[in-house]
Amino acid sequence: MDFSINKETFLTALSSLSKTTPSRTTLPVLSSVLIKTEDAKTVSLRTTDLEIEMVYLLEASVLEEGEVCAPIYKLFEIAQNILDPEISIHVNETYRMRIKNNTGKYLLSCSNTEEFPDKRQDENSQNQISTEFLRETIKSTLYGCSKDELKPALNGVLFNFNTSNVTSVSTDGHRLIRFVCKQENQNQQSMIVPQKFLNILSIGTINLKKAELHCSENYLKIKTENQTISTRLISEKFPDYENVIPKDLKNTTTINTKEFLGAIKRVSLMSNKTTKQIILNIQKNKTVLSAEDHETGGSATEEIITTHQGEEIMVGFNSSLLSEILKHQNTEEIELLTSGPLHATLIKQKEETETETTTLLMPIRI
Repeated sequence: MDFSINKETFLTALSSLSKTTPSRTTLPVLSSVLIKTEDAKTVSLRTTDLEIEMVYLLEASVLEEGEVCAPIYKLFEIAQNILDPEISIHVNETYRMRIKNNTGKYLLSCSNTEEFPDKRQDENSQNQISTEFLRETIKSTLYGCSKDELKPALNGVLFNFNTSNVTSVSTDGHRLIRFVCKQENQNQQSMIVPQKFLNILSIGTINLKKAELHCSENYLKIKTENQTISTRLISEKFPDYENVIPKDLKNTTTINTKEFLGAIKRVSLMSNKTTKQIILNIQKNKTVLSAEDHETGGSATEEIITTHQGEEIMVGFNSSLLSEILKHQNTEEIELLTSGPLHATLIKQKEETETETTTLLMPIRI
């Protein structure tokens, strides 16, 4: 195999591809990138961790066809430190890669492609969907996924597509986020997408503005002109979130989002390190926040001006979970919907127009 390629193009591809390369694996070949010449002007690069697969098609000047598995991190380091705008790569019959520039050459031990997993084949009856909803949806829901690998259904985001909108839901058992985005879709479909895949999308690995999303029974694929990323879907049953979200909560408290977040951060400094409990004493015209740590004897109280309709109520929360929720609210004010100290609390963004965000947070017993 022999080809030359633009250095910056090559680096961009390797950087993105490394996101799907496992840092630890029982299959050493998965730490490689499969490089293959497609025609006289195109080279493909592919990586996979068996769940997520990414493919790049790059323009190149191909002198000799072939394919090889190269250690992606070492190849990236070498390419990154070459100063020339063009890189020449040659692989001989013993799978030794020679990377050449104007000032020198580098030899890298590679391997054949026999053990590398086969390229994922397209499944039939694919449903093509616009990706317009994805970026805002990922930002609004991804943080609510569970990190517990023993609960696979909670390790991703549920997407429900219908003809007029996309409803996305994430939960870790303590909180739940439901995000509804208006979008016309041709078909109705439901799937659970792994959070690792969504994390890769969230860092701009692929241009979602110019992408197509294809859904099938077992896989989700996002494709642009020169890039494809796909993932295996989570084949578990998602919790019945509609029945978890309470209806007709009798108390409504309107709070300035930034003031509330700032007060929680300050008061929680004196909370117990284990429970991280913070108590809200919601009154008619104000809310008093308090925290106490019996182990150290420290305590803190602070009050903020709020507007409250309903009965006065005292409720406790995990301050870390509450703070993280507030960081993801996009409106100046939020509404806190409560019913009792042991009932789930809802947080809604006030005057939200294009989307509908509902966040549920379970309280801590005071």
